[in-house]
Amino acid sequence: MHSGHDHFAVFFHCRTGLVPTFRALYPDEFTFHGRRAIVLPVGSSLPAYALRHCLTLALTYHLHPEHRQRRLIPSG
Repeated sequence: MHSGHDHFAVFFHCRTGLVPTFRALYPDEFTFHGRRAIVLPVGSSLPAYALRHCLTLALTYHLHPEHRQRRLIPSG
């Protein structure tokens, strides 16, 4: 992704399925950069509901049981 003054990006951990999920949910609301980012134009109105939903999914990602890493607790 090239830097510029006409857009900005919100980055996510690329080893999660977050950006592919966002792409499936909101294919027309955002431009995406691979599995890493949502790219948004500067000076345009933002798709507030969609962006809020994506940020909520990202901030609560590890609260969902299927995304938690197993923690090994030593016995004894």
